[in-house]
Amino acid sequence: MEIYEKLIYENLDKGYQYRVTVSEFRDQEYLHVRKYFLSYEGEWIPSKEGSAFPCTIQNTYTMLDALLDICSRVEGEDALARHLENKIMSLQNPSF
Repeated sequence: MEIYEKLIYENLDKGYQYRVTVSEFRDQEYLHVRKYFLSYEGEWIPSKEGSAFPCTIQNTYTMLDALLDICSRVEGEDALARHLENKIMSLQNPSF
């Protein structure tokens, strides 16, 4: 059963995309980063290319720390801080 899904990259010219998903298998949640291909029928199909690991809070924090390190090197710490402030505010004040 899929719990969460977010498209993180898409290349329509080549017919593939990458998604982050969280799914449950045997009462354990798993975090996936996987490549999807566009089938001839127009459906996005998950490939074997990707990775999955238990979606524990520690694994999630470790992934977040790695992504924050990458972002701070690419964008600079000020830009990252502004983005995170905006994200936190949107989580505190959802618009739905």
